[in-house]
Amino acid sequence: MYTLLISIALLAVSFLLLNYSTDYFVRGLGVLCKRFEIPGSIVGATVAAIGSSAPEFGTSVFSVVEAHPTIGLGTIIGSAIFNITLLIAISVWIRGCSVSRDVLHRDGLFYLIAVLITGICMWDGKISRYEAVSWTCLYAVYLAWLIWDAKRKKEEFLGDMEVPSNINGAVYLIAGLLFIIFAAALLVRSTITITELMGIPESLFSLVIIAIGTSISDLFISIHAARNGMGSLAISNAIGSNTFDILACLGIPLSFPTETTVVGDIGISMPYLLVSFLIFLLLVRIGWHLNKKDASILFAVYVGYIAIILLGKVHYIV
Repeated sequence: MYTLLISIALLAVSFLLLNYSTDYFVRGLGVLCKRFEIPGSIVGATVAAIGSSAPEFGTSVFSVVEAHPTIGLGTIIGSAIFNITLLIAISVWIRGCSVSRDVLHRDGLFYLIAVLITGICMWDGKISRYEAVSWTCLYAVYLAWLIWDAKRKKEEFLGDMEVPSNINGAVYLIAGLLFIIFAAALLVRSTITITELMGIPESLFSLVIIAIGTSISDLFISIHAARNGMGSLAISNAIGSNTFDILACLGIPLSFPTETTVVGDIGISMPYLLVSFLIFLLLVRIGWHLNKKDASILFAVYVGYIAIILLGKVHYIV
């Protein structure tokens, strides 16, 4: 009993550490962006997404290191569904927003392609090393596309962006990265202990609890953006974060094992991820504006997902 309570406490601590360390990590990335004159659209779709997805990436890496890749898979897929439904729903509840067609056509299209390719690769219940490598390569193509698009449109660089000095930026980057590594390792070990002691499948626990916990930083960023009338930025962050999660956070760690097995809960979640994004696209296409009614629909989609996942696992909860 004491071991379980300690593990739950350590899990909560790991969530806090991940969220605080991510903030410093993103500040450090901001210094690099300014130093290398990275265009704003690339920062929003990649650098900010990479920074806010650092908890998911760390979890995925250490789940492979600990030979429990299901934890990483569940965290990434569950987080992606959370971001595209509940995260956007909460942001829109705070303030309705118009959606940029450019962002949706560029980032949304590539994300849809990423979900389709990932779903096809998981269809047989296994992920090979070559499939994982192909996801990583696809993300590299996405980055190249963004850079080309930014140069074509001659976008402005982040010269006015307020960031720490170069020295402080380096400290933030290194310190944030080290704390993320420590917190991610702590999170994975705590999850393994909790699921073993409670008899809960790792896939179920990671799809729901860990996915929500590691998405808190994304949620805070989106809420802040919505309150400042930048709801479109919140949507861009959600899509960019999901693209990085699926292609890089899964692709890079899963490139090392020869093969990774996809368990039932995760297999069910992939089609739901596609459906949830298609519903989001449908809502956006109706007027290119999201309101509280749309937010309620997205909220219902996420609640429906949780209900479906838990329905077959009632005996683990009761």
